[in-house]
Amino acid sequence: MTQKTPRYALLHVADRTGVTELAYALHGLGFTLVASGGTANALRQAELEVLDAAELAPGAAGTLGLLHPNILAGICCDRGDARQLGELERAGGAPFELVVANLYPLAQLTDDAKLSQAEVLGYVDLAGSALLRCAALNFRHVACLCDPEDYQAAVESLRQYGRLHPERRQTLAAKALHYCAYYDTTVAQFLGAKWERLPDELVIGLKKTAEMHYGENPQQQGALYTLSGARAWGINAAQLLYGKPLSYNHFLDLEVAWELVTEIGEPACAIVKHAVPAGVASAERLAEAARLAYRGDPRGCFRGTAAVNRELDAEAAAFFAEEYVSCIAAPQFSQGALMALRAKKEIRLVTLPSTLISAHELDLRSVAGGVLVQDKDNQIFGNPRPVTKRAPSELEMKSLRLAWHVAKHARSHAAVVVRGSYAIGIGSGQTCRLDAVRLAQVKSQERHPILPAGLPLVLASDGALSAEHVLEAASANITAVIQPGGSSEDKDSVAAADEKGLAMVFTGVRHFRH
Repeated sequence: MTQKTPRYALLHVADRTGVTELAYALHGLGFTLVASGGTANALRQAELEVLDAAELAPGAAGTLGLLHPNILAGICCDRGDARQLGELERAGGAPFELVVANLYPLAQLTDDAKLSQAEVLGYVDLAGSALLRCAALNFRHVACLCDPEDYQAAVESLRQYGRLHPERRQTLAAKALHYCAYYDTTVAQFLGAKWERLPDELVIGLKKTAEMHYGENPQQQGALYTLSGARAWGINAAQLLYGKPLSYNHFLDLEVAWELVTEIGEPACAIVKHAVPAGVASAERLAEAARLAYRGDPRGCFRGTAAVNRELDAEAAAFFAEEYVSCIAAPQFSQGALMALRAKKEIRLVTLPSTLISAHELDLRSVAGGVLVQDKDNQIFGNPRPVTKRAPSELEMKSLRLAWHVAKHARSHAAVVVRGSYAIGIGSGQTCRLDAVRLAQVKSQERHPILPAGLPLVLASDGALSAEHVLEAASANITAVIQPGGSSEDKDSVAAADEKGLAMVFTGVRHFRH
């Protein structure tokens, strides 16, 4: 009579969903169940016979005992090599046909600000990750399962064929390696990194956190993925208080509006549409900032996404209740504001509790076959300095700063006209800088044909201006200009400003945004 070959399955799971049912099925198929720690206890409580991993690994203790040479050799061995099997048996080990392992959901811990770095890292499962990698790389002889969703199909294959098909084992191996890579990336992103130069190898771990009906267009799929291991302090921290789920385009607009408004120190409102600022203003009262932002370009702000950098109070909510914006984001909403805005249809209310939106992160943009990577554009000003005979007044400088913030978040070429404390003309996404300057001026004149005296009228450009651009601005009664400088045409630009009596400031940093 032919002796039946012993079958061994190693189980080490943090997510115990379905593991008891799987273990019962494997036991019925003649497998010896090998486990340790919490997994072994759970199976014994289900009245299953379990061989403790320590019995195969003399002298080993605890979870790290799973890294004993006998255990790893049992996973990595060639089950068709009699010599290897003999050596393993003499050492007291056993050949594993199946490895079932998954890891503690570390990404859930990294979101908990109450836990220290040491406490979070204490949950890192070195053994489980190693077991999966060994099994995956030896998929010709070992099947590895890291997802409870795969248990049933594996059991059915074992019952019907006595084994898992080689192609299926390879698929499961690839899944396990992706799972381990995501886990490692979660740890790396939790620890954070500030490179002096971009690294040669870069791996990004992402977890789907929001499903969408479609992307930018109905024919495209869309979803929000969160950087695994990163603290929730950006758009990934958005909480929907009221309304329908946010769409793909809402998230695009929300990022621009939120980053822009949180760079402004005074109470401010930014309204964005198609990822381009449409209206921006600051004021002593948030309600006034909202009113001025919308007034800057009512048609452009219609159905836009608004963000404010203070708690949205009842007064500001009363203004928004009379206008049509599709989404409002704020650090928080007062009860009066919620009552007023919940009466509106087709509105979404979102809280973003942190203004630390521009942490040290990488800016990633996909291109066919790859990804463009750069640092986030976090530096707002370089070394701002007046360069003309006339320096800007205090009021002009305040307006110039606001215009510069808006230009930073508009699309290149960008030009922004600000009157006092609100934008009245934004030229964005032009292929010619002169067109951007002219568009900003035309929009400001069309929407605001009569401007009472008393407040400065200024222009910001995201890139360097030539003398032609400055003269064009002067023809529209612009009194002060802010631009990066650093061009071969700077001398002529300054001369043109002096000729027309304009004040000009060089910031020392440009903000192209494509």
